[in-house]
Amino acid sequence: MRRGSRLPERLYGIAMWAVSAVLAVFLIGLGGLVIDDLPRGTPSIPLHPDYPPALELQRASLKKDRDRRVMEREAQALRLEAARKAMASAKEGFSTWIETRKATTDPTQDRDVLERTRRLEQLQGVVRVEDRRLDEIDAAIEAIARSQRAALAQRKALDDAYRPIRARLVFRAETQVFLLRLAFTLPLLFVSAFLVLRRRNSAFWPLYRGFVLAALYGFFVELVPYLPSYGGYIRYGVGVVMTVMVCIVLVRNMRAYLARRRAAESESEVLRRQRVDRDNAYARIDRKICPDCERPLRFSEGQETNFCVHCGLTLYRHCPVCQTRNLAFNRFCLSCGHEEPGRWAGEQRAEEHDVSSAATTPASPHRYGRDDEKEPVS
Repeated sequence: MRRGSRLPERLYGIAMWAVSAVLAVFLIGLGGLVIDDLPRGTPSIPLHPDYPPALELQRASLKKDRDRRVMEREAQALRLEAARKAMASAKEGFSTWIETRKATTDPTQDRDVLERTRRLEQLQGVVRVEDRRLDEIDAAIEAIARSQRAALAQRKALDDAYRPIRARLVFRAETQVFLLRLAFTLPLLFVSAFLVLRRRNSAFWPLYRGFVLAALYGFFVELVPYLPSYGGYIRYGVGVVMTVMVCIVLVRNMRAYLARRRAAESESEVLRRQRVDRDNAYARIDRKICPDCERPLRFSEGQETNFCVHCGLTLYRHCPVCQTRNLAFNRFCLSCGHEEPGRWAGEQRAEEHDVSSAATTPASPHRYGRDDEKEPVS
């Protein structure tokens, strides 16, 4: 938006930016709904291969047998503990009885000594039997564990062989989903590039600009959650290509601009001043910039500066009636209100010549003309 433009033109530019933003918001919402309806994520691919039925039956049987043996071992451990306690109790009672026997030295109790000794040996035999059974159960559990480790090794070998196969399946599924989403968003970028390059001076550019903003958001933001592991290369690659294209366009435009400036500066000062828009001229002179060649104006202290030292454009002139110093782009004198109809008639003829030339020449985004004759475009 030009600094020296009229208030309605400024309001129009702000309104057109609002239209672009609102259209972009609605297009982004619509695109988000379309993307949500597309296939999402990776299809269900099994994490493990189909194991042989015999291997699965063996694993189930080993697990069941091991569980049974573990329960049997717990019961056997309880029996062994009970036998040990019974033997410890009998041994303690026998030791007490022996001390009593030694104190009384009753010969009739020798038969009881033999009987108690025999019962104590029987309890010791029970403890040894229960202990041996517990060892047998532990050996059986260890054999089952070895068989389970062998079955697990077979499963691991099958998993190792299946892992690259599953990786290829996942890669293929992710690629299909990503390409489907890319087929929806990438054409929008191409259309946006065409609009930026070919339709920037269109009266409907605010609508095109909203579409461009929505397309950029859809590609660089909406597509991010669905990028596979290699998707970042595509996104950044497209960003690099777009940056290079923008750089090429800017370089070409700058070269064309410099060529036009050299051609314009070779024309007469009157024609160049007639092509400058008054509002634009006021704004640039306020910023101490030449309205035509756009170079900084040079001022000498104590001396009036009436011309641009770079291109010779007339900046200030004196009114022929009251000799008041006015901007050369003023139609009326600041002091007496005198109008120079002859000069403005010449400018009107130059404007009509520009309009007739534009009717026979394709429009160019860098054509010089009066800005107040073009439709205001933000």
